[in-house]
Amino acid sequence: MYKTLLISFLLSFPLSSYAQTKIEAALKSFENDNELKYASIGFCAIDINTNQIYAQRSPNRALIPASSMKVITTGSALAILGSDYKFKTYLEYSGSISNGTLNGNLYIRGTGDPSLASPIMEEVPTKEALMAEFVAVIKKAGIQKINGAIVGDGSFFDDQVMIPTWQWGDIGNHYGAGTSGLNYHDNLYYIHFKQARDYGATPTVDHTVPNIPQLKFDNRVTSAGSRTGDNAYVYAAPYGTEVTLRGTIPKGSGWFDIKGATPDPSLLCAHDLRNALITEGIPVSKKETTQRLLKDKNARRKIHTHFSPSMTAICKHTNEDSRNMYCEALLKAIGAKVKGLGSTENGIAAVTDFWRSRGLDMSGFFMKDGCGLSARNGVSPKTFAEIMRKMYIDKKTFGDFYNQMAIAGRTGTLRNMCRNSSAENNVRAKSGSMNRIRSYTGFVTTKGGKKLAFSMIVNNYSCSGYMMKKKLETLMIALAESN
Repeated sequence: MYKTLLISFLLSFPLSSYAQTKIEAALKSFENDNELKYASIGFCAIDINTNQIYAQRSPNRALIPASSMKVITTGSALAILGSDYKFKTYLEYSGSISNGTLNGNLYIRGTGDPSLASPIMEEVPTKEALMAEFVAVIKKAGIQKINGAIVGDGSFFDDQVMIPTWQWGDIGNHYGAGTSGLNYHDNLYYIHFKQARDYGATPTVDHTVPNIPQLKFDNRVTSAGSRTGDNAYVYAAPYGTEVTLRGTIPKGSGWFDIKGATPDPSLLCAHDLRNALITEGIPVSKKETTQRLLKDKNARRKIHTHFSPSMTAICKHTNEDSRNMYCEALLKAIGAKVKGLGSTENGIAAVTDFWRSRGLDMSGFFMKDGCGLSARNGVSPKTFAEIMRKMYIDKKTFGDFYNQMAIAGRTGTLRNMCRNSSAENNVRAKSGSMNRIRSYTGFVTTKGGKKLAFSMIVNNYSCSGYMMKKKLETLMIALAESN
């Protein structure tokens, strides 16, 4: 009996260890990589069916995840707000309408829709189409003249547009756009330069799209080689008008554009509607303005409701294209629903409470924003993997989150990864990258048919970002090729 048990154990041991041979070998080589000598490394892969650790290295080490943080925010939004949830944007007026004249203000009141007039998200009305929609409704309401102002009402969220722990070098650029209760055009604008022909010369800022007339540019951008790309940065404060431009763009004889963060998206939305109304022959007596703090809305009358795409569509776009502002809007929307006020702090508290209620240990979870741009974020690979597993198995709560992720070799930020390998069209993941930070969090099916939830994070590596990406790609392939 004893010999039979011993033989069975010896026979089974090589088979069970073989299942992890490829990933274990890859992890060992990864750890011994000289370019990771000073790096902090974390890795965890969990078998979704058994909830057992498949492979790990320092799984409980809290590391800066960069944009991988988005899967926590989007997953929480699907669960707390609901997959069918739609943001609403209202047209309202105060005062009264008499003989075609509105004696009062017209309000565009947002509830945080990050996709309103997005120039990037598909199947969303453009700003021109949105303004045409609004103008048509205003005409239908019998308004032919407005003796008042167009007011962009962003008071559904607090007026803290930016995250306090974001870096000054990020704020002002499109990826550092803050969020308002009335977001508009992805809270970004394009700065169009007339290129300079000579190396070192200063290109001219010609115009912006959309037009933001109050902006004043201190242009310190110079011209670099013709193939150097966009290396220009925008420095500007929320609600401000002074913009400093630094860095380089390629020399040439044509046009070149960069993207900035709109300082006051609520004001820009009101500005565009006022212009659209005047163009259509509806005069507006006062300049556009905004409302940033919550005030009594009982005196207003609603004339129109504009709906966003579903939460499922917004989260899919957010994860595939790694949209920072969208995540901050989702986080504040969660805070508004759970805590009564749309603030980042309330959103973080609600997200942490939610995952704790799902049985996760959140003691080492340090969330400072929704998108991962803050270098003060800290999440362990094990926490990530556990969250991903729960999102995969609970389709009633999270929808088909698996199919909302970028696909290796196919879509999103993974479109050029894992080509011609068993990980291509297999790995579904969210990437994260900042200076000396790389991470990937998602799902993979092994050669042996095991479905895994995984997370890999590296901070403070010595090689280039491109090389770090290739090293992590090796781990993904090793997972896919394991039994």
